[in-house]
Amino acid sequence: MRSPAVAGLLAALALTGACGAAGRSPDPSEQPGAWQRLPDPPLTPRSGPVVAWTGSTVLVVGGDSGPPCPPNADCVGPEHYARDGAGLDAGARTWHPISAAPVDVPAYSPSALVGRRLFVLAKTVLLAYDVAADAWTRIPTPPGFRSGQLVADRDRLVVASGSDEQEMMPDRVYDPGTRAWSTLPDDPVGPAFDRLVTAIPTGLVLTAHALVEDPGGDGPSLVLAARFDRSAATWTRLPDSDQLGGWAWTWTGRRLVDPTLGGADGGGVGNYGRAIPFGGILDPATGAWSRLPHAPKERTGGWPVSALGGRFAAVGGWTYNDQTASWAPVPRPHGAPDEPGAAVWAGDRLVVIGGIDGARGETAGSRAKGAWISGPGETLGRPLQ
Repeated sequence: MRSPAVAGLLAALALTGACGAAGRSPDPSEQPGAWQRLPDPPLTPRSGPVVAWTGSTVLVVGGDSGPPCPPNADCVGPEHYARDGAGLDAGARTWHPISAAPVDVPAYSPSALVGRRLFVLAKTVLLAYDVAADAWTRIPTPPGFRSGQLVADRDRLVVASGSDEQEMMPDRVYDPGTRAWSTLPDDPVGPAFDRLVTAIPTGLVLTAHALVEDPGGDGPSLVLAARFDRSAATWTRLPDSDQLGGWAWTWTGRRLVDPTLGGADGGGVGNYGRAIPFGGILDPATGAWSRLPHAPKERTGGWPVSALGGRFAAVGGWTYNDQTASWAPVPRPHGAPDEPGAAVWAGDRLVVIGGIDGARGETAGSRAKGAWISGPGETLGRPLQ
């Protein structure tokens, strides 16, 4: 459940990248070697494919291969979801086809890599792709199974409910070794929406917003959190944040970071009396929250790539390096589309697959077929001074 104010914030976030791209994408000639054009993938152009990094290969599977939906339009029509996929050998810079999935893989399907298996939730069908065997299998699911977020928790797969708005659904755990399902204990946050689970070395962290009748109606709907200790199989409630977002967490090796830029003050009605940021930092060991260091203003970045990669994150036209707590604008590669497509961090390098070229109009031909790989994250852009 989202109040109109929160819904408006999410819509504004969706526009941030487009505004940044049209505003001031740095000239690629200013940063020689920031990007390298890869051979085109052996796939039709598409939006929202599953992308994953295995440690040596970038996997690309499924997605929407139909005509793009015009901006601000509510498109209803036949689905054009793909099943085929390809792998990029990041070292050799070469592509190879992989076996097609047994069912359509819709755009933006949840996914997680557990060991050498890529798990994909195609609507309510849970699939596993064995990278070594180049083979797909359907994973039997327990009664009442619904869609959710997929999280790699060491050698286990967690399927976490995204919201309790319609009904309370348990967070489930799948053990690929035993092929057995179990259920996580109830968390101490209680009924919530915008639930997001992130794996850390000692277990899991849940962040969410309290599910109340009018979120934000009597004050800001702040991010709540709890930590699950894997060895003790118990939850610990963490202190509340002073943060509005919590939509994009990444474990950097030392803390959790939500790099979402911008914030809100509640507007003219129900003003909070202060500007509260969307993004922030959480130390799950201590429960301490802190602000993003030296965060640039939203809508001021370059090419609006979105990808979380541990130490590095790309958001709103910027990359964030948690080791140096620095930000750098992302230059757009020469010949790349205005709107970048799906992206993934391959170690410290960013790989972008396709995108949308706004100059060609909203047609099937506006989907870009190319792919690009960046230099190391530290050299992708010039850090803010």
